[in-house]
Amino acid sequence: MSAPAHPVRRHALDGALAALAALAVMAATAWAALALLGADSVAPLSRLVPTLVSLAVGGGVTLESSGGELPLTLTGEATLTPLGLTFLGTAVLATVFFRPLRHRARPTPAMLWARCGGALAGAAVTLPVCASLARGTAELPESVRERIGDRGGSGRFGGGRLTEGLDTVTYRTDVLVTALLGLLGVAAVLAVGCLAARRTALPHPLALSGLRTKWHPVLSTLTGTATVLCCATVAVGALAGARDARAAGALLLAGPNLLAALLTSGMGTSWEAGVRRLRPDGGGLLGMLTSRQADGPAREDRTVDLGHWAGAGLPLWLLGVLLALLLLTAAGYVATARTPRRDPGALLDRHTDTALRTGIAVGILTFVLPYLARGSLHIGVSLMGNEMGGVDAGLTTGPRLSALTAFVAAALSSYGGGRLRARLRPAPPPAPRRRAARPVRSPEGV
Repeated sequence: MSAPAHPVRRHALDGALAALAALAVMAATAWAALALLGADSVAPLSRLVPTLVSLAVGGGVTLESSGGELPLTLTGEATLTPLGLTFLGTAVLATVFFRPLRHRARPTPAMLWARCGGALAGAAVTLPVCASLARGTAELPESVRERIGDRGGSGRFGGGRLTEGLDTVTYRTDVLVTALLGLLGVAAVLAVGCLAARRTALPHPLALSGLRTKWHPVLSTLTGTATVLCCATVAVGALAGARDARAAGALLLAGPNLLAALLTSGMGTSWEAGVRRLRPDGGGLLGMLTSRQADGPAREDRTVDLGHWAGAGLPLWLLGVLLALLLLTAAGYVATARTPRRDPGALLDRHTDTALRTGIAVGILTFVLPYLARGSLHIGVSLMGNEMGGVDAGLTTGPRLSALTAFVAAALSSYGGGRLRARLRPAPPPAPRRRAARPVRSPEGV
């Protein structure tokens, strides 16, 4: 009865090592990106790295500061998911978790549960530690201070008096929220991986289940396509370091965010990037403190509709449509090749069935991805409980009916890719059934 105890412990340890490896790769990439961006002049990298890792698993950052001759208080929050770190953590977690199962004997359900429990336990220990380290003091950039309080006025309280003493802010992350969202992310990666992992020995009840049999061709193809795209983005960011270090750092962190905005904009998702300065309500003392004679053009609000932004001579939404249709057609081609032939009496043929499942998966992804890729920053300055000014910046989105559009486009493109596969590589005709040999009857009289 105690024989399988050692394999179970070994699988639990392997699962915990997978979570630790994912966190280590995320931290190393965050350090490299922050070094390229020159962020060490704002705050110590030893504090900024766990902050970025916490953001990558869904946490948020809270800002707070007070000072100056006037009783001013600065508060703010930043919500941004650097999907470059999220992708690398997901890829490392899935690879270290599932790849060793290719060369081992088929595990029992208890061993797989132990492996999953080890990964969740490793994340439950390391994520709170990481979030607790994600706090410190950072210098507020001069451009941000100018947008918050410098109104260019010549009055008694004009100029930069609003932001005197507010040149530094303290930041921290919510440990509980970060740990819970991180655990949910690890569980989601393992659940999808059990359905999408290829050439992996899984327990018989899972390997032969109808859920994996039906969804494995589609999910394995879509996850492979997403992996290739994100790897290409990270590779471009790494190569860009030879020309522009800041661009390389930005691509390492937010390259997949830009890719998500490109693809979902082609499905009808509206994306808007901008910076807006908050103005106080009312007059009196607030009006005196925030009075100004004229705004320079550099301090005006800026808003860009990314969907209509022209890149390479074409609007971004059109580039997104062309790229999405090309990728979905190729995905339909590959998914059809991985789908086994269906019985002649089935309600749907394999091309239609694969197309519908691809449409469902892409529709769900198009609905969820904008909420992960967007980001926002809000900083406000208050005096005696009244907000005197501030700044809002970020990348906002409105999904609209993009999920339905993505479902239709993905289903049609996948069906076209499946039909292309059938035309280029037709399936061999079924082998004729052999009739049983009849016994040779000897002639009468012999």
